[in-house]
Amino acid sequence: MLGGCAVMQLSGKFDVYATGNSNLPDYEVKNYKPFNLMQEDYAELIQWSNPNVILHCAALTNGNYCDKNPSEALNVNGVTLSKFLKHTDESVKIIYISTDAVFESNLKNAKESDCLNPESVYGKSKELGEFFLRQSSRNYCILRTTIVGYNTGNIRQSFVEWIINSLKNETEIGLFEDVWFNPITTRSLIKEIEENIIPNDIMGIYHLSGREVCTKLEFGQKLANALELNRNYIKSNSILAFKDRAKRSTDQSISVLKYCEEFKRELPDISQTINELKNMYYEKY
Repeated sequence: MLGGCAVMQLSGKFDVYATGNSNLPDYEVKNYKPFNLMQEDYAELIQWSNPNVILHCAALTNGNYCDKNPSEALNVNGVTLSKFLKHTDESVKIIYISTDAVFESNLKNAKESDCLNPESVYGKSKELGEFFLRQSSRNYCILRTTIVGYNTGNIRQSFVEWIINSLKNETEIGLFEDVWFNPITTRSLIKEIEENIIPNDIMGIYHLSGREVCTKLEFGQKLANALELNRNYIKSNSILAFKDRAKRSTDQSISVLKYCEEFKRELPDISQTINELKNMYYEKY
């Protein structure tokens, strides 16, 4: 979802080389090479693309899958960073997309300076990726975020697409009334990366997400209202009712104060995020 968005937005300004685990991506890209990040030797990929900047947004994000396949999750989400460091020289900047899941579940509005204590395999795998960068002398930027948006093709279904498709099909869904987050659209995130992260010589960890917190239930209701869908099919649910679900924090909010103050940026609130999702929906469909 994020990779496809990045290709479309950045291709007008940069020479973009994309890679993925499928032979054909579900988005248009001039330069594409199928590549399995599980393999050890990245020389072929690096020689082909000759990058100045690596935007690492590849990840296994399904928490239950990560719990059942920890070795694969740690490799794809974490060890890949050590391989990119090994196969590129010091001049190559690495931008790594991380997550709020690196924090413990009882932490609210987490700051960049807060201690990491992931409680899931997914969170541990992303912490591992951060570790490799933090221990290096490389020019890197770790961006912790929570994204919402649309897939560029029709093969996969995002959280937003699941809500919309369910309501259009008059199917009842349950959204958590006890899970808080501050999402940002894929489009807004890539815009910040394009205008602020890539061109500036910055290094370190930043929380880059929406500036307003809401529950998953509130988010779904606002989305339904914006797209004039029947919100009566949205039912209130609790994350505590899902015993077999991978461990996930009920408060996934992260503070974006450092980023906003340091770079004089005003990130979108919930209304702006919903409005952008509405515009993106009409553009796609």
